[in-house]
Amino acid sequence: MLAYLALATAMILTGINVALGKIIVTEMPPASFAMLRFVLASACLVPLAMTEKGARASLLALTKRQWFEIFLLSLFGVVGFTTLMLIGIQYTSAINAGIIASSLPAIIALLSWLVLREYVSPRKALSVALAVVGIACINLATPETSAGSSHVWSQTLLGNGLILAAVTSEAIFAILTRRYANMIPPWTLTMIVHLLALPITLPVLMIQDGGWVIPQANASFWLLAVYYIITASVVSFYLWCVGIKSVPASSSALFTALVPTSTLLVAVFALGEKLIMLQIVGLIAVLASLFIGLKASATSHSTT
Repeated sequence: MLAYLALATAMILTGINVALGKIIVTEMPPASFAMLRFVLASACLVPLAMTEKGARASLLALTKRQWFEIFLLSLFGVVGFTTLMLIGIQYTSAINAGIIASSLPAIIALLSWLVLREYVSPRKALSVALAVVGIACINLATPETSAGSSHVWSQTLLGNGLILAAVTSEAIFAILTRRYANMIPPWTLTMIVHLLALPITLPVLMIQDGGWVIPQANASFWLLAVYYIITASVVSFYLWCVGIKSVPASSSALFTALVPTSTLLVAVFALGEKLIMLQIVGLIAVLASLFIGLKASATSHSTT
């Protein structure tokens, strides 16, 4: 029961943070906030990693190729996901972002087929197709009509594309972490990818913001920013690691359905966004994709 609670809490926090990112980027540029996140997260993760047994030995045993792959983990799963998500949320709604983010299992299945040549069952293929239909509905959802509605729609398409790119980066991260989850203790692996994120983000920061931009914001913004950073980089990861030890992967992925649910609630009740019919259809299609994909995974595990 505690394992299920941990997984559910991790995904609820993730969904809430997707919506909160919309507020954060109105005060602080995405690249600057990403750098702030990586600095503060690293400061928290270093002492946590130092308490893990076998942490130093696991890092010393890594080959040059493995270090390069860990660099890719940081590039895609930390820098790519964070910056693309924060930039994309500026141009689209939090509701759209949450629904697109829940297509992660389908994107992982698609990339596993394209890159790793893994077998895709008919159910998994249907899961991917439903995710595509859901995202298409999101892109066809017309913003409120106004004089500049076509411009708003093009901006929304740009935002949706960046969110999809962020989720694809996270999918690449998920595929690569299969190799290192059992090789390196969890806090140590998280610390390393966050530390590597600092030099990776630096050129993005200089190009986009011309340097680290620290806004003259009020205390409520900084409390929100610290909450986002701690829950995203430390708490959610820890809770997921706790839960995943006792719950099969095919079952644990079910909890990703809580991401669009919690995002939608925050977007509607806190941000005042309106849910339209095409978004509802897209949400249903993506959730159907998730459940069919999970059923396919459970079936494949039971037959092996």
